[in-house]
Amino acid sequence: MKKTMKRLIAALIAVFTLTAVLSMSSFAATRTQCKKYSVYTCLGDSVAAGYSHPGYNTDPDYNQAEWAVVPNTYPDILQKATKAKIHQLAHSGYRTTDLRALLYNDYNGDGMSPLRLPSTNNDCRHMNYDKLNELRAAFQNDIAESDLITLNIGINDSTQPLMITMETLAADYGLLGSQLMALLDPYNYVKNTLLNLQTLMTDAQFYVSLAQAELDSFRMFSQNFDAIIYRIHELNPNAKVVVIGLYNASENDTIPSGGIGIPIGDVFGSLYSSMNQYMESGSQYASYGWYTYVDTWGISSHMNDPSSPMYRGDNHPTRTGHGQIADKVLAVLPKK
Repeated sequence: MKKTMKRLIAALIAVFTLTAVLSMSSFAATRTQCKKYSVYTCLGDSVAAGYSHPGYNTDPDYNQAEWAVVPNTYPDILQKATKAKIHQLAHSGYRTTDLRALLYNDYNGDGMSPLRLPSTNNDCRHMNYDKLNELRAAFQNDIAESDLITLNIGINDSTQPLMITMETLAADYGLLGSQLMALLDPYNYVKNTLLNLQTLMTDAQFYVSLAQAELDSFRMFSQNFDAIIYRIHELNPNAKVVVIGLYNASENDTIPSGGIGIPIGDVFGSLYSSMNQYMESGSQYASYGWYTYVDTWGISSHMNDPSSPMYRGDNHPTRTGHGQIADKVLAVLPKK
């Protein structure tokens, strides 16, 4: 009797396990088999905007809400798979601080926000609040009418502490760089500036200041991320929201300094990992089920793909990388 009962239990477990696996596989969408959505809104930075790919506008207008969808990038793939109307609201250089300023009418960002948001006479110093309010209305209306939203932001938050630390301490060495160079590609600005700061990189004060700056950056990122998720849910509690994690394109990258390779990947990697962990499970809104997190660690980027013509020269995803991101998002969407 006991043997019969054990066999019955084992058989039931096998059935339940198989059912769960089949249910999961039947749920996950693909590029050809995906539930149809009406309106898809893409929020993010240069990764989502399609920077460095054919069709990207190299002189983008920060006064306009929607940018063109770049062919073969993940927003383009998702739009075609879901058959949805798309609002491409991802802008190069956006940080969580900037996106938060667009979602809240009473939050105006910080001193760097006019670099990426509308500024008076395009001087990048003083915000044009009339134009900012127009963008706010557009962003919030687009989110409110969407049934699918992707959020991919945070990389520019992570490079900010390194830039600030360098610019603060480099002044002592007469090597102060221009913050404006970070407008479209903060990562490459950091990398190129580091090449001229070998003396600074051996200074213990640099690492102490950088550690504090990274800690402050993570605090601000987590606060902004929660505010963004809360506001998206407030504007549209019924939309499917997918949060796309960060990847470390510079994981194996080093900066030569005095004959010693400085692992710049470690500088960024630890912060990326902390930010990903917060988005995946650290935020209270993750437990509320207000969004679904997808991991993109290890995707193909120009930094790690030897077949790329920009190998080790750009930290954005390759065409393959964009396809990988799209497939990861589709995997958490239902089939039609």
